[in-house]
Amino acid sequence: MAVAPPHHGGGRHYDLVALPDVSVQPDVPCFTDCVVAMSADPADAADAWVETAGACLLELLERQGRFADHASPGDEGGIPGWHTITSGTVAFGLDTAENQRLQEALLDVNVLHRIADTFTADLESPFFNGVKVFYGGQPGAMESEVRINGERHEAASAAMAALDLPEPAVFTAVRRHALLLPAPADGGEPDYPATELGLDSEPAHAHDGACGCGGHLDPEHPGFDLPLPYLVAELSEEERTRRVRAHTDAMIVADGVGNFLKVRLPVPLDDGRTVKYLAWAYLEAAVIEEVVARVHERTLTGHRFEGLLCNAIEPWGEDVLRAPIVLEGQPASRAGAVGYCEVVESGHLLLGKVLSERWPAAFVLGDRDPRLRAD
Repeated sequence: MAVAPPHHGGGRHYDLVALPDVSVQPDVPCFTDCVVAMSADPADAADAWVETAGACLLELLERQGRFADHASPGDEGGIPGWHTITSGTVAFGLDTAENQRLQEALLDVNVLHRIADTFTADLESPFFNGVKVFYGGQPGAMESEVRINGERHEAASAAMAALDLPEPAVFTAVRRHALLLPAPADGGEPDYPATELGLDSEPAHAHDGACGCGGHLDPEHPGFDLPLPYLVAELSEEERTRRVRAHTDAMIVADGVGNFLKVRLPVPLDDGRTVKYLAWAYLEAAVIEEVVARVHERTLTGHRFEGLLCNAIEPWGEDVLRAPIVLEGQPASRAGAVGYCEVVESGHLLLGKVLSERWPAAFVLGDRDPRLRAD
């Protein structure tokens, strides 16, 4: 997300650009939007964006229906030829009751479905198109506006104005956002970006070594999530802010420190269970670039590559830190996700045994063993 140079509007107007997948080259799919802070606080503008365009962006990446709604071309709120991700409607004005009344009116009128024939021919992006709907102003001077990929669409705006939306008694404005993706002719899923919010989810609740969340490990699938590679954890907050230029659930890139990938390290126990540590691996720049390329080409599964283990793993601690490891891309448990790469080999004497031998549960887990609490 970035604030773009302002193209129009005053000091309370912000032009924004979202790039869900910055590694796609040379044509990076993105969508632009603008938002106005009705108060003097830019945080209000940010909130309005997050609840509309931002919600659609998150839903584009997660695709679980938690952040925004999905509509197929044939649905009541759908648009022929397009898969639609639609946010809720956000209102901001001088009266709470009028805010709610215009919110409901904009939802009830089903704007995009009713005026679809005025703008669908101008949806040019083969990836996704951003559509903003805005209605607001003073009584007697209301503005209806539809923006396609950041640009005002005159025909769609005029068609919306003709829908006879109610006027408020005091200044009120409402906005909502939609992302439109080309719908496949066979009725299947649209071609979503390769990037998602994170890697494939683990079946167990994962904890770090000093978990304070109050939850419990799964007795049959214990796992521990190590939040940072030790090289990054050792940085001061100031150094971390200055050096880390990319930090996601899956990857960290820190200038002068290294490139790190979140990986799965399985430790077999003598009672048939496997403890899964989500740890960090240090990778050379060329290696991590190939990993990213294979994610987008969907060829990561089965690919083997080398790195260094960048966490101390209890109960062996720092004895396995910096151990050389061989990683292999794993299939995901659900469609569209990216599986964790797994540590499958190590030339390090101790870590090789950790991976290949079965270890007593009491030694590996001790009082962390969730079966003790279950009993």
